[in-house]
Amino acid sequence: MNKQQSVSILLVLTLFLSLITPAAFAVDQNVSSNTYYTLLDENNNLIHQTGSKVYPGDEYISANNSRYKVVELTGHTAHCIYQGQEKMPVMEYDQRQNAWIFNQAVPAAANKKPVIAVYHTHSDESYIPGDGKESIEGNGGIYDVGEVLVEKLKKIGFDVEYSQNNHNPHDINAYNRSRRTAASLLKKSQSDAIIDVHRDAVPASQYQAQVGGEDVTKIKLVVGRSNPNMKSNMEFAKKMKAVMDKKQPGLSNGIYIGKGDYNQDLSPRSMLIEVGAHTNKKEDAEKGVALFAETLPTVMGISLNNNSTNEPAKKPLGTGDNQGAGTTVLILLIAVAAAAGGYYFLNKGRNQ
Repeated sequence: MNKQQSVSILLVLTLFLSLITPAAFAVDQNVSSNTYYTLLDENNNLIHQTGSKVYPGDEYISANNSRYKVVELTGHTAHCIYQGQEKMPVMEYDQRQNAWIFNQAVPAAANKKPVIAVYHTHSDESYIPGDGKESIEGNGGIYDVGEVLVEKLKKIGFDVEYSQNNHNPHDINAYNRSRRTAASLLKKSQSDAIIDVHRDAVPASQYQAQVGGEDVTKIKLVVGRSNPNMKSNMEFAKKMKAVMDKKQPGLSNGIYIGKGDYNQDLSPRSMLIEVGAHTNKKEDAEKGVALFAETLPTVMGISLNNNSTNEPAKKPLGTGDNQGAGTTVLILLIAVAAAAGGYYFLNKGRNQ
């Protein structure tokens, strides 16, 4: 074997390993719907409940931005220690744009409508109140929730690439199958962000909320801690939570940082969202995800309007504009009067 052949084999091996490496982090993230994990703090106070498998080293940022770390598991009870208050991105109100913005602006792509890709790794996930059962093979109620998200994003002004590919069965390899979908969406549309829409499997009370007087489900954000984009995905999640807290108080169910990859190594703006649980009403989940969609223009640092254009909103006519318009009209009136007067005197002189 010559040197050139050795290099070629090494390159092929490297490529192969890069393709299969994410599978090593596609750990089984779900347990039976009748079983869930309960996170407790040092004083045995309930912090959170999740249907996803919990591992030591996982972390959770609660609705009030308290950060906890799982240090020990006893059966399905996760014992956590308090890590302090999470520092969240700072938002400020911009009078010129008439909108909330982050103090660190995110420039939008020039002459390009922002694109968001949406898909579902777990195609069977459903809601008992609404679908009749918690799992529907290949056509779960989660697709209805996804369609509401997609239509709301389009109405706001985003371009959306939505895949309804079936990634069943709901097993350890589901993320390997959905990875092909996610990679295809990103390549096809050059998406600015990609969202994997799920629902959790816990008691309804964990997600049930009232926002703006309406019954909705909360939205939990999930970040994989085993991927090279973890830091950027985490900042993306924190911005999402910050905007929810500011614009839709009560909508956020925190951020879970779990063992695994969730295919988030594919994009620095990749997010897994849990929209309620199988015990919540699907109608409430649909309303919750619609409110979540309304937070994304601020998160993405983009001004959008309901006419589906990427142009900034028209500047309202201010006092200065009114004065300018009035001055213009007055000048025109004087000019017309002067012309009329000149015409009158000219004709009068000819008639005499």
